[in-house]
Parts: sequence; C-alpha cells; structure tokens
Amino acid sequence: MSRVLSDQFPILMEGGSQRRGRISFCLENMWLKAENFVDKVKVWWASYLFQGTPSFILAKKLAALKLDLKRWNETEFGNVTYKKQQLWSKLNDLDTKVETHPLTVEEKLEKVNLCTHIEKLTLLEEVSWRQMSRVLHLKEGDANTKFFHRMTNSNRRNNSIESLMVNGSLSSYQVTRRFG
Repeated sequence: MSRVLSDQFPILMEGGSQRRGRISFCLENMWLKAENFVDKVKVWWASYLFQGTPSFILAKKLAALKLDLKRWNETEFGNVTYKKQQLWSKLNDLDTKVETHPLTVEEKLEKVNLCTHIEKLTLLEEVSWRQMSRVLHLKEGDANTKFFHRMTNSNRRNNSIESLMVNGSLSSYQVTRRFG
C-alpha cells in the first residue's frame, strides 16, 4: 500500500477462516540446546547441490534441510514426553529396590544418570511448550504445562494469513505463522 502520512508502508491484512490440516514446519528452540546443532545445519546446507535460479536453489535447499531436520529431530529427541515417562518409571523401579536392599554401585550411578536425563528432558519439554505458547516472560525452570497447553491451543486459532497485498498484487496463498 502507499504511504499517506508516515515514512513507513502500511500493510493490509484480511482475516479469514482457520486453516485445518497439517502443522507447518518451524525451528524448534529446543534444538538449539542440542550439542553441535548449528554445525550440523551448516554441514547439511553445504552438502546440498542444486542447479537453477537462486530462488529455485534456495527453495530446494530449504526443502532438503527440512527433511534432514525432521529425521534428526526424530532420532535426537523423539517424543520427549514419552521418553521422560519411561525414565521416571525406571527411577521408580530403583526407588522400590532401595526399600528391599541397598543399591549396588552400578545402580546408584544409573539413578544419578536417570535424574540428570530427566532434568534435561524436562527443560527441553518446557522450552518446546514455551515456544508454542509464545509466553516468553517466564524464566527457565517454570513447569506450568497446563497453562502452556491452554496458551498454545488458544494462540493456534489466530495464526494464519490467507493473502498479502505486495506492490498492488494480491497473493492468495495461505501462510501459517508460528512465533517463538
């Protein structure tokens, strides 16, 4: 749109119906907590070789990176909540053993490792829910997941753009936004 009274260009946004279907792909903040994440992305990006216009090459590289990130996410993190539940179960088993006989050195070491891993997964889960809920003012360590679930679900209803006016031309494809 043209500038009227300001030195900034106004943007016309039209609200529309909600998009149903697959969730769009976006960077998960918890990935940044993984060791050597940025280095992995740099290696993957450099390994993609495509021919064509710069915009075509960019689109192809982004699509390839998306697939690599999805694969890596599945192997590196998987279902964080499920993994955490499994670790809690193992920790409870060790606590039950303590009641009947003393733990061996290996079992004590396993218990310490389980606690450390549970803390790490809890942090990753919090980072993920905080990103989805767009509540950034909470500090690391808060575990109010019921609140995060509610905020995420309420925010998800309003995260779509059906069309944009760019240089007088209406673009009618739908873009779903996720804020982190």
